[in-house]
Amino acid sequence: MPVNLDAIGIQSVELTLAESVEVTRKVETKPLLDKDGRFADAKAFDPSTEFSLKGRGDLPAGVAAGTDGGLAIAGISGGVTIITSVKESQKNDDWNSWECGGQNWPNAS
Repeated sequence: MPVNLDAIGIQSVELTLAESVEVTRKVETKPLLDKDGRFADAKAFDPSTEFSLKGRGDLPAGVAAGTDGGLAIAGISGGVTIITSVKESQKNDDWNSWECGGQNWPNAS
């Protein structure tokens, strides 16, 4: 699902009532210092992606902590995805709302 950065609106997920999507890509790093304590080299390893979604209405079917939730998020594919948090809210004068967040490790199996 390609994302067009010139278009307004959420394109990263196909959830009709999504309000926001945040995706953060990270890697661990290990620097190598020389005998004088100066930077000599570095390696990046263990890439991961953290994501969070917020929306209105009922929580999308299949979204539960400890699962992959069946969510298709642009730019996240392969590896292992785990939803680590789910929050549902209700108010007397507003629509139900929900939030979920998790991590993807693209090199895991």
